[in-house]
Amino acid sequence: MMNFSTSGTLRALAASLAASVALALPLVASAQTAPSYSQVPPYATHEDQIQGRIVSFDGAYALRVHDERGFVDNVQLHQGTVINPTGLTLRPGMSVSILGHPQGNVFAANEIDTPYTYLVGYPYPYPYYGPQVGVGLYFGGRHWR
Repeated sequence: MMNFSTSGTLRALAASLAASVALALPLVASAQTAPSYSQVPPYATHEDQIQGRIVSFDGAYALRVHDERGFVDNVQLHQGTVINPTGLTLRPGMSVSILGHPQGNVFAANEIDTPYTYLVGYPYPYPYYGPQVGVGLYFGGRHWR
């Protein structure tokens, strides 16, 4: 047997929840789309970001990246795409963060950032801990390196 005060409380709670949802839906919808009379400022960027690992790179402009969502994305580089650090050659297995925008069935890359450093022609994901070699010369109390 149900207590009438409990069922009245549940009805009031359900009505309150329904009213809250009804009030919140227009706010959510308006947050996702801009009004038709608004303009995007010229300094605003509409870039998306992909983070993941390189699956393949043709050495020129086509790159495939296995992103953090589990998809393999086709990325198209263009003349002037920034690759950081400068001079780094992209290779399969490298971790990358790509800024750009969707363009048809590819993601057009404007900037590719990697967490690697560039040392003696080879990319290292970690600081170099190899042997340190130095030469010191001492003549007449002066020290040159």
